[in-house]
Amino acid sequence: MSNIHAKGFSHGTAYVAAVGLGLMVAAIALGGISIARSRATANALRRDEIRARTVARAAIEHARAAILADSDWRSNHANGSWATEMELADGVFSYSVENPAGALDRSSLDSVIVTGDASCGTARQRLSVQLDAQKVALNCLNVPLVAGGAVTATSAFINPSGATIASNAGFTSVLSSVSPNVEAGLTIIGTGFSGSTTAGAAARTLPSSTVFDSYIASGTAISISALPVVFLKPTLQKVVLSPSSNPYGAPNSSGIYVIDCQNQSLNITNCRIAGTLVLLNPGLNTTVSGSVRWAPAVTGYPCLLVRGSVSLQLSSSSLSENSLNVNFNPPGTPYTYPAGATDTDTSDSYPSSITGLVYASGNVSTSGSSSISMLMVGGTLSIGGTLTLSYDSTYANSPPPGFYTVNMTPSQGTWRFVTDALPQSDPSESLGGAMGISN
Repeated sequence: MSNIHAKGFSHGTAYVAAVGLGLMVAAIALGGISIARSRATANALRRDEIRARTVARAAIEHARAAILADSDWRSNHANGSWATEMELADGVFSYSVENPAGALDRSSLDSVIVTGDASCGTARQRLSVQLDAQKVALNCLNVPLVAGGAVTATSAFINPSGATIASNAGFTSVLSSVSPNVEAGLTIIGTGFSGSTTAGAAARTLPSSTVFDSYIASGTAISISALPVVFLKPTLQKVVLSPSSNPYGAPNSSGIYVIDCQNQSLNITNCRIAGTLVLLNPGLNTTVSGSVRWAPAVTGYPCLLVRGSVSLQLSSSSLSENSLNVNFNPPGTPYTYPAGATDTDTSDSYPSSITGLVYASGNVSTSGSSSISMLMVGGTLSIGGTLTLSYDSTYANSPPPGFYTVNMTPSQGTWRFVTDALPQSDPSESLGGAMGISN
């Protein structure tokens, strides 16, 4: 009897053990499934996070493309959201642009912060970067003379050799001696070319109509009626214009002066200018003539900007204080400006030249013996007499307002993850390989 009970107990124990083992296996299996599901969920979330980061980066690239495609983007947009709920691949993105210094159009050289916000599945990622403004000089500044229209040289001498002068249209030489290399968008006709000639050259970019704006905004107006009339023309003569000298009103600290000619023909002659002169609405016979000593007060700024046409008729004769009975280097306006010498006598003389950049949006003609560093012409150019150019690389290396475009490029080290609008650590190193982030 005891053997029977022992045998039954043994069978019961085995059954219980088997059931327990089964439950244990089931628990382990369920645990494995749960772990697998957790891992799958985590992997899915990780994939969504990576996709969201990629889409957030794409959102920033969309913003950069919008900036590149619109030259007036600062005026056409404002600080804040530029795009919302745009679909890309498996995600949705938005982006915003902000100028930390103020209004978006405060300055073309202000940096901006671009933020891309993206969602993929259950993941959301925000990425920001600072775009810095980089000046790119117009390629007209790479040579001493460019005309948007045709250039015609008649009985002229053009110097020096080795330089390059350019027309976006055609170039014609009639009984002239042309020492520089010549390039033209169309044909080159005539004789007297000492340098190379290249027809069919790519057009060079000249300033847009907005080139005058910043100078007008920061300049000091001189009324055309304040100028004496000589031979029926308002005339700027026997004076010194500089940051400390303005015979017609308050001086301008940058030496920028603006004259609205009101369609009258102005003559600028026998004077010294250490500054930038802007002529608006000039009459057809507006000229720069005689002996003129002219250089900008601000290094790299133009000497003369003309919204219209002008004739350059400079003399080779020096600007003589004794002949004109004028002291052209008085206290406050040293020669050379700003680190030269001043005096109170009238015994000095100065070479007649425009040592800087001249730009006219209309047509230009030259005669006499004109010495100019750089000449940019929006319309046609007629060259007579002797024209001597002297290329100044300052303008290409540090272009003045109106003579450059602006590229907005990522600032190194400014890529950031953003959480609740607060920047986090720089992700460029960890994301560089996966997302192709570069500066």
